[in-house]
Amino acid sequence: MDKGIFVAASAGVAQERVMDIISNNQGNDSIYMIGSQSFTDFSAGSLKKTDNQLDVALDGSGFIAVETQDGERFSRGGSLKLDGEGTLVTNEGFPVMDKNGGNITLVDKKDYTIRVDGTISTTDGLDVAQIKVVDFSDKSGLEKIGAGLYKANDTSVMTDSPALVSQGFVEASNVNPMGEVTRMMNAMRAYEAFQKSVQTHDQMNQRLISDVAR
Repeated sequence: MDKGIFVAASAGVAQERVMDIISNNQGNDSIYMIGSQSFTDFSAGSLKKTDNQLDVALDGSGFIAVETQDGERFSRGGSLKLDGEGTLVTNEGFPVMDKNGGNITLVDKKDYTIRVDGTISTTDGLDVAQIKVVDFSDKSGLEKIGAGLYKANDTSVMTDSPALVSQGFVEASNVNPMGEVTRMMNAMRAYEAFQKSVQTHDQMNQRLISDVAR
């Protein structure tokens, strides 16, 4: 392959990756790149009031443990609800785990208080369950697997979370929307420039081949 085409094509592929990351950022945790590697920004977003008594936001570093068919996974998303069986689940339907590793079952249309340590209690003071909130000493071992979930690898060390659980709130994205739009526009311009460079090199090669053939 022509060296000029190879360099331009490689740069174009890199810009495609940047656009994919920006697109992901607009709906999720911020991701940034160093060299060819991408990293998730786990810095907390602002808290948004919802008045849904089952919604929770983590004020600080930590994750809510949830159950999936592939085992325990971890989420910052605190938009919670009850399924048809009264199990506390995430918006995507994953059961929220209690501190002992089981599911949390509540009675629909009953008022509950969720304290800062994740303890869920009835209005008469009866403790029902405690949401399992954990943290990791090194978050680089967390793999983003979709649906707002993270998977801990074998070297991830789980620790107690310092986060405070805020009832009736959810965490807003930590991404600056206008900044991401600007980054996307710049990435698209760069991608188009590299695309044009590939076409120009190709046309030059075609002319050279044509001249030699004469």
